Parts: sequence; structure tokens; C-alpha cells
Amino acid sequence: MLAWRLPASLRTRMVLTLSALITLAAFTALMYLAVRFASFQLQAQAQAGNALAKLEQPVLQQLIETHDSAGINKVLRKMAAAPGIAAVQIDGKNGAVLYRQGRHTQAPGRLMRFLTGIAGNRTVMVGLNLSGRRQRVLRLTLSNHALNQGVLKLVLNSILFLGVLLAVTLAIIYSLLKRFTAPLKPLTEMARQVSRGNWTPKVTLIESGSRELQELNQAFADSSAAMRHYIRNLEETRELLEHSENRLRTLVNGMHEILFELDHDGNISFLNPAWETLTGFKIEDTLGRPFSDFVMEKKVAAGFTVQNLTGMKEKNREICLRSAAGKRLWVHLDADAQHDPVGRFTGVIGTLGDITQSVELNRLLTKYQDDLYYLSVTDPLTGLYNRRHFDTQLEAILAEHLPKNQSVCLLIVDLDGFKFINDTYGHPAGDDALRAISGLLKKTIRRNDYIARLAGDEFAMVLKNTSVGDATNIAEKLHAAINGTYIDLPVGHIQLQCSIGVAEAPTHGQKAQDLVSAADVALYHSKRRGRNRVEVLSPDISRALMSIFSQGFQLRNALERGDLMPAFQPICDIRTGKPIAYEALARMHHGGATIKAGDFIAVAEELGLTREIDLHIIEQALRLAPTGYGLFLNLDPSSFNDRGFVTQLEELVGPACRSGKSIVIEITERENVTITDTLLADIQALRRLGCKLALDDFGSGYSTYHFLNLFRPEYLKIEGAFVRGMLDHESDRKIVEHIHELAMSFGIETIAESVENEDTRNALLRMGIRNAQGWHLGLPQMLHKH
Repeated sequence: MLAWRLPASLRTRMVLTLSALITLAAFTALMYLAVRFASFQLQAQAQAGNALAKLEQPVLQQLIETHDSAGINKVLRKMAAAPGIAAVQIDGKNGAVLYRQGRHTQAPGRLMRFLTGIAGNRTVMVGLNLSGRRQRVLRLTLSNHALNQGVLKLVLNSILFLGVLLAVTLAIIYSLLKRFTAPLKPLTEMARQVSRGNWTPKVTLIESGSRELQELNQAFADSSAAMRHYIRNLEETRELLEHSENRLRTLVNGMHEILFELDHDGNISFLNPAWETLTGFKIEDTLGRPFSDFVMEKKVAAGFTVQNLTGMKEKNREICLRSAAGKRLWVHLDADAQHDPVGRFTGVIGTLGDITQSVELNRLLTKYQDDLYYLSVTDPLTGLYNRRHFDTQLEAILAEHLPKNQSVCLLIVDLDGFKFINDTYGHPAGDDALRAISGLLKKTIRRNDYIARLAGDEFAMVLKNTSVGDATNIAEKLHAAINGTYIDLPVGHIQLQCSIGVAEAPTHGQKAQDLVSAADVALYHSKRRGRNRVEVLSPDISRALMSIFSQGFQLRNALERGDLMPAFQPICDIRTGKPIAYEALARMHHGGATIKAGDFIAVAEELGLTREIDLHIIEQALRLAPTGYGLFLNLDPSSFNDRGFVTQLEELVGPACRSGKSIVIEITERENVTITDTLLADIQALRRLGCKLALDDFGSGYSTYHFLNLFRPEYLKIEGAFVRGMLDHESDRKIVEHIHELAMSFGIETIAESVENEDTRNALLRMGIRNAQGWHLGLPQMLHKH
């Protein structure tokens, strides 16, 4: 605005500038002279007033002493009439005015105040010394009128002189400048045409005697030629830059990766369109915001604070951003801190590539792998480790502890009567029982121990760095806890029972298979001794029993050598005590000892030898059984799966049935047996030969009402555990009574097992049961015929 108001002509501006400088200098000199004049006048007036006061001081002191008021006023009037004095007064001790003479006092003018800085009246005071300690002050008020007039006159005359001087100076300067600046006009015209794009202006330059103007003319000509060259180059460069910029913009806008820039505070200063495509946030709403606002993890977001940005150098780092929809967006980050030439941090430039699908796929794959591994090593029902994991883990535990002379104990826990629970109360009740056992194992296990589910109702507990005594105590506590557990049923509840076998490494084996075999031997010894107990493998257990269990080939040898033979136990009429039939029980001779079937039949099942053993024992029983009595033959229903077995069985029992011998096929349902139409047809075929059918151990975990309904046997053998406990437990007595009543309703004869005393025999008689077997009625005996 100021440049627009000033004259456009350079000469005029220079004239005005010089004039202003001259005016400023003259005005400064004027002000200096005025100030000096005013100061001189003030000083002279003050000196005159002081001299006058000193002169009249003695006279006034005498007049005041004599109390001559008229004389005092006369002297004061005389003093007030003096030049430069406006008023004279005498003040008392308290400042009160006693005498005063003079005229109205004129205040200093504005110009006077500006030059001297005096704003009020000036006074001269002289003390009057009187007797009696009386004090008086003679005060002279100086006049401002003469000063105001003198200063004003001085300033007006100076301004007039200054105006004349300025006019003359301007005329002289303008004339000189007009002559000196005349050559500049064609130069200005040349510059104007060059600015309009005319690089060859037709302007005649004025010759000048000034060397500077001659050089300026030549410089203008040279500059015009150089400018034409530079302009041509700039146009070409501009076209190249515009092309490159368009290509770069197309490349940046077409990038699938996010290109970003952060300022030195960590705020987003640039984004390409990929940001909006991938995150859903609008670019205009994002710019200026901290980048950390869009980072999901707090730890990662902390890396984008100002103090961490200065040294940032990231390469292919995975981070998680939040999208506008609130979802996770996984990206790989490449970013570097930027610095100016002097090393100051200016910001961060980087890229973000979308890897959400690959990250989620990898995580999903990892989860599936973890789930697959978990499923492969755990039991889905109980959540415990399965047999597969147990086998590998036990080897690792033994390898870790045995070299340190630390013993490892193995407990194998088997739920008694599990099949009975499943078949009688349904699989949900069985599952509840298994879960209850696993829960008790988890409560019993110590911090570093290990538990697993080995089979349907079989569990294992590995106790690390534990003696046999401590392991036995743990087993007893676990046994007591299981026995104190009840499973709720729709009506009532059922109490759990278990058998536990305990073995210790390295005493009973240094390898995993040896230790498992030893614990299995202890478990089966527990089963053989009546179940629901804890057994520790010890020297008291027969070496033959251990040998048979751990070395199955000996069972094959016994079968080949004929060391498997039947023992006959009588089935008696309870009233008379006389045998009505004999049951053939398998026995094995080994090392001078006789092994019961219960101690090796599990090995036979694992080796698949039950078919050969059954046929061998049946053949020997038909040959050795007492004549004149019925013969009960035990068969494993799984053997019927082999058609060759059925054919051989019919060939063995057919002649005996046709000869009139009473043959009863005694079967027991097992967990691995599937009732098929073929099995039913085979049983009916045996009946057509003359055989009868008996269901063994009815009421235990291996017999069901389903079997009873399908096969309709002639005999029902009551589980010996209930018979043994009927005198001590009302529940066992009711079960025996219920089974007998059930059999009677089907027209089936009952045979009570495990009758071991006279009181049991009498109790059975009172129930109406007519047939029984047990040690009280007769022990199994080996018979030999030559």
C-alpha cells in the first residue's frame, strides 16, 4: 500500500528522499537550538529570581521581626513587579501563606513543555532566619509568559527559513537527477519488453559519460541472450519434470501398498489412495493425526513416539492396524527416519503392505496344527493324555530319572464294573464315571507327576522320584477317594470302585514296556484277589505269573506242549450237596506251578490265542470229564468271529451231544464283542446239536440284560462278588435276589457262584436258589485218564 502511494518516478523518489533527509537534519538542528534557547532562558530566569530573593532577604527578616506588615507588602510588591517574576509570598512554619503579592501565573505552553519537559510553575525559595526559632520561607513564582513568547517566535522563524531552504534544494536536486538518470529510461523500456517475452527489443540506448551506465547497457544485452538460452532449457526441464511427476503420481496412486510420510512429531503428513482402500479411513480425515492412533498393540504404538522415531529403521516388521470397521489389518512395515543435510530429524517415510490373509491363514494353520496335536495326544472325554502320548512320555521320564538314581513309580488304575455301569445305566453314566476318575487323578497328582488314560476304563499315573512306599500311600489315598465317589443316576446313585497296580523302576524294569508289564501284573493280581484293592508288585507274586504276562511266547509254548489242561469244579444241588454237572476251567502248568485262567487269559486275548485255548480245553474236557454229569464249557464270544472255530466246535461237541451227554456252552459278554446275526445263528446251531446255553457272571460288568433277552439261556450264573457279599451287604443280597427272580420270570435256572461257607448256602436256599458252586461245595480238580 505504501509503495502504491509513493511517486512512480525514480527521480521524484530520490528528490523526495533527499529532501526528507535535509528536512530531518534541519528540523533536528532547529529542535536542538530551541531546546538550548529554552534551557538558557530558564537558567537565566532562575538565577535572576534567586539573586532578587537574596537581595531582599535581610530587609524582610527585619520587617518581620518588627511586625511591619505594610513594609512587608511594599517590599513584596516591588519584587513581584520585577521582570520574570509572577508572584511573591511568605509561608509560615506549617506551609500557610502569610503574605502574598503578584499576578495570575501563566502555565508553560505546549511547545515549552515539549522542549523543556516542565509541566508546572517554577519557584525559587529562600529561608528567612528569625529569632525565637520561628521559621519563614520566601517563595518566588517565576513567570512563564516571556518564555512562551520567546520560544514560539524562535520556532516560527526557523520553520520559515527551513521552508525556503527546502524549496531551493528540491529544485537543484531535481534538475541534477533528471540529467543523470536520462539514460535509464531506454534501459527500463528494454527491461519491460524482455519481461514480456521480447528477447530482442528495438530500443536505442542513450550514450552516457558514466562508465557504470555503459556497463549496465552491455549487461542488459548479455543478460537478454543468456536469458533466452536459460528459458529454453527451463521449458525443456519443466516438460520432463511434468512428465516424471505424472508418472510418479500414477505409480503412487496405483500402488497396492500404503505409502506414508510422518512429520517430526509422528503425525501423518502424506498418504496414497491405498490407505483409504485398505483401512477404510478417509485420507483427509487421517492427515495430521498421530500414526500411533491407528496401531492396535500398545507396545508397537509406543515405538512411534517422537523419541523413538528419530532412529527408526524397520524392515518387513509385522504390525497390526485397526481399520475403520474395527477389524484387524495386518501389514508389514518398512520405514526409515529422514534427516536434512545438517543431520536434523525431519520425519519418517515408509510403506505398509497388506498381509492380513497370510497372517490369518498362518495363525489358523497353527491353531489347526495345535488342535490336531492336542487331539492326537489327549483323550477327548477326560482331557488327559492318551496312550500314544503316554508311551513316548514314559520313555522320556525313565531316561531322565534313572541315570540320576531317581526311582519312578507307575500306577495303573482300572475302574471295576465299568461294563456293568455302561450296559445297565447307559453310556452317559459310564462317561460320568470316567470323568470322575480323571478329576480325582488331577486332584491327587503332584506338580511334576504325569497322568494319562490308557484304555476304556484304565488310567495311568507316573510318579517321578518317588519310592514304592510313597507311591503305595498315594495309591491308597486315590483308591479311598475313588471308593468315596458316587455317580448320580436318574434314580439314586452308584458307588465307584477300582483296582490299582503299582510297580517301580528300576526294580521292576528299566524300560517303559517292562514297567508297564509289571504294573499290569500287579493290577491283574489285584483283580484276581477280588478287585477293589491296591496291589504292589513284590516278590510275593509268583515268578511264573510275571513271566507269563511279560513273555507271551511262553503261553504259546504251553499250548504246544500240552501244559494247558482243564480243571473240573462241581456245580451242586444246594440241598443235597451232590454234583449235577462240572465246569471245565483252564489251568496251565509252568515251572511246577499251576496257573489259573484269570492270570493268563488277558495275555491270551492280547496274543489272539483264545480260539486255540478254547478248542484245546474243550477237547481235553470232553475226554477227561466225569461221566454221568453235565459239562459246562467256557467260550469267548469273540472266537465266533472265526468261521473255522465254529466248524471245529461243532465237530468236537456234536458226537458228545449225540451220545446223550449234557453240554452247556457258557459265555460271557466282553467289551470288544459285537452281537451280530451270525453270532446268534451260531448259538442256535449249537442248540440244534443238543447244547444248552449259560450266561456267566451275570450282574458283573460283562453281562447285560440285552444278552439275556437275545439268547434266552437255560442257565444264569450269578456273579460271585454279590454272592460273597450278600451276608454283609444288604445291597448285594437284593441284587442276588433280583437276579434269581428275573431268571424265574424267564424260566431260567440260576446257579450261584463263589459259595464259600455254610451261611451263604443256607441264605441261598431260603431265596429258592437250587444250584451253586464254590470252594464250600467243591474245589476245581485236575483229572487224568489213561
